[in-house]
Amino acid sequence: MHPKQICEDFKSMDARLMLDNGDLYIENPEKICTELEEFVKSYKPRIIQFLQGQYTDKDHSINQTIEKIMNYFAGIEQAMNKKIEDWLNHDGEALDMIVNQLFIELWNNGWTDIRTPIDDYESQKTNTLCSNIFQRAMSYFKGS
Repeated sequence: MHPKQICEDFKSMDARLMLDNGDLYIENPEKICTELEEFVKSYKPRIIQFLQGQYTDKDHSINQTIEKIMNYFAGIEQAMNKKIEDWLNHDGEALDMIVNQLFIELWNNGWTDIRTPIDDYESQKTNTLCSNIFQRAMSYFKGS
């Protein structure tokens, strides 16, 4: 989910997401449920980057693509699953990058649940892998 949408949704509940000394806090947290607080925590790095004006459209495209790939591996139904499956059946190197490199690096960073957003477990290495995976996916989808 785009951090702009998250911020807008919270604002509509009168619980704005704000930065204070570079950290994220929720104005009027009593107006939202605990599950929504946990949701925000899972996207915290991305939301902070957005609020600082450093979240680009390309960042969002990469993150959105990786989320769709994660959903595919988690068995979550989505319109893209057949396309992702076709791509990975034709691009063994991308499959290897996802399963044998990205997943392992995320695991090493503490990520243990495929249904959990990876934001809190990213590093320079995972960001590079995500960018490379995104490029391979876009090359495949634009070519097919």
